[in-house]
Formats: sequence, C-alpha cells, structure tokens
Amino acid sequence: MSTCRRDNMRLSGKRPILALALALGVAAFGVLAVAVPAQAKAPQSGSLAVTGDLDDPVTEGVSKSFTTAAGDGFDVWGTANQLNVQVFDLPAGPWRITLSAPVGQPLAVGTYTGATGYTYESPLPGISLSGNDRYCSDGQTGSFTVTDISWGPYGYLERFDATFEQRCNYHTGSARGEVHVANPPAPPVLAVGVQVASSGTIDTGTDEVTLHGTVTCTAPATVYVDASITQTWHGQSAEGLVRAEVACTPGAPLAWTSSSPSFTSNPFRRGAAQVSATATSYDTTYDIFVVDDDDAVVRLKKG
Repeated sequence: MSTCRRDNMRLSGKRPILALALALGVAAFGVLAVAVPAQAKAPQSGSLAVTGDLDDPVTEGVSKSFTTAAGDGFDVWGTANQLNVQVFDLPAGPWRITLSAPVGQPLAVGTYTGATGYTYESPLPGISLSGNDRYCSDGQTGSFTVTDISWGPYGYLERFDATFEQRCNYHTGSARGEVHVANPPAPPVLAVGVQVASSGTIDTGTDEVTLHGTVTCTAPATVYVDASITQTWHGQSAEGLVRAEVACTPGAPLAWTSSSPSFTSNPFRRGAAQVSATATSYDTTYDIFVVDDDDAVVRLKKG
C-alpha cells in the first residue's frame, strides 16, 4: 500500500476545519479537486484485457487477460484527472494502464483523442500502457473512451470502464484493450461530535477540576477528547488540560469525564471558566482523521 494520507476535516457545523486538500472527494460533487494521489487499493472486481500487433513493442502480438475472479492481483489509484490500474503478472512483471484527461479537467465519460505519453499536467489527454517491463521507449500516441466512471469521497472509486488504443512512436503496430473496475457504493464518511456540559466541579483540596460532556459518532470508533480550561480573574489565570477516550457506538450520546489541576501557580476557583474541547477519531475506510470541537463557559462548583 502506498504512503498513507491524512486529512483533518470537521464533519459538524460548529467550526469548519479542512487542513489538507480533499483529493478526489470534491470531484464526486462536481468540483475538480486538487490532484492529490489516492491510495493504491485493490478493487472488489477488476479486469484488464490487452491485445496487440506484432510490431507493437509492448504486447509483441501477444494477448493478455487478467481478472480478479481468476485471482489476479489488482491495484487502482489516481486523482480526479488521472487513473492508474496495475495488474501483477508474476514472475514476468506488472501490467499497467494510465489514462488522464487534459490538465485542469476531471476524467469523464467520453472519447479522448490525440492522447500522448504525458499523463501528468498536460494540455492533451494522456495514455501509457506498459507490461512485462516493456513500454514505448520513444513515446506514444493513442485514444481512449471512458464509458463509465464514478467517484465517492476521498478517492473512493466506485466504477470505471474504458477502452483504449496505443501506438508507440516509430512503430506501425498498436496495442488495444479494455479495463473495468467495480467496488461497492461508497460508505458514509465517519462523523463525530463533542459537547461540553455547562457545569463542572472543583476540589478545593487538590485543586482539580472535573469536566463532563458527551460524544457522538456515526459508526463505531474510538473518540479522543482534549479540552483546555482557562480561568481568569484580576489579571491572574489558571490553566489546565483534560483528556478522555471513549469507545463510541452510534445512537445516543456517550458520556466522557476527566479531571485536571491547574498548570500554573494559580489554583482554579469556583466560578466561570472557558473550556475549548476537541474530539478526534480516525476513519479507517477513507484513511482520514475527523474532528469536531465545542467552546463553552463552564460554571465550576465545589465538588
């Protein structure tokens, strides 16, 4: 699997957070996303069929057919603009087809003519077929037709179907083929929520403040809550940090509670304190961190 990608994204409406580009998920809603590669993932089903002429240096006139149903290993990755499908053909070496739209455009249903070997940020469509360590050493031209393509959030590819033809420069033969990829419909992105209770307790003997609240989630997940406490009076301040871990399940809000002394030389006192809480969890489906936060004025009472 390729290097993991991490995105911070708020899924509630209180304070939006979007730390990294949304990759392919934005494209699923009709807006071209920044070309950040998605992880290479094996599709639920896939097939790649290639045939060629004798003068084609990639196929050398040999036909190849791969399917996940036959146990062939597939990897799929790309961006809204470009898609890569690779098949492992051991021990000879992998076969790979890369198809791209002109720079600034998402791959879409339709026919792309005048494709070249430049498959990244080119004003022309791109095509690149290689196999068994054979490729077009002097560049190539070609065309391809996308008959179906559907993206879910964060680079989740639901469907892709295309036919293609490539001719290596200075050769009379061509390679032709078709590629199909299918996955189940994209599952929802994990969302978490956090709330801080409006009252807390203070132990005047130990100078510990105890805060309470709830977390919610749309799927089973471990939710981590971090909250800072600040209390200011007459130009002096007390500060603390509480942390909690909740095994969250969808349904009713689940409680969290945590205690902290003051980190300063000034102790906490009874009265109002400002609390800023953040809940963080990890969406294993889309390889992202999701967060939510809540700011509250908490009334500290003697515990």
